[in-house]
Amino acid sequence: MRKIILFLSITLLSVILFGCQSEENPTKKTEPNISDLKSEDNDNLIIEGEIEKISISKSKGVNPTVFEEDKVFETFKSIFSAAMKEPGDVNILNPEFYLDVVYTNDNQQSFHLWLGEKGQKSTLMNTDETTTIYTVPKEMTDKLIALVK
Repeated sequence: MRKIILFLSITLLSVILFGCQSEENPTKKTEPNISDLKSEDNDNLIIEGEIEKISISKSKGVNPTVFEEDKVFETFKSIFSAAMKEPGDVNILNPEFYLDVVYTNDNQQSFHLWLGEKGQKSTLMNTDETTTIYTVPKEMTDKLIALVK
């Protein structure tokens, strides 16, 4: 009887172990999914294309300041690329500013902005990912202050 129980235990354990192995195909390489790069593998804020205009307002869409100059776009690109994703989920109150980025292909990204004081960090949140924030370094906050105020 012991031999039968031992045999069944080993067989069951073997089935479980073989069933839990991942399926790998070493000859086939797959390209990473862009959305995976945006949210999982990359800690920087991603700009999704060629910028057409950027608007910033204190109330959503009310009296926005609109930027359409390439020099300003480059400044915003450097600000976005310097913004680092913060770990964990967040729950913050209403933003100080609303920032909309419109691309030449008519796509749009919207962000909430909490502007720090001169020499402090600022915070950005993509409105499509409201549980994730990105901190903007203090040097970039100074650039943001110059643009916004």
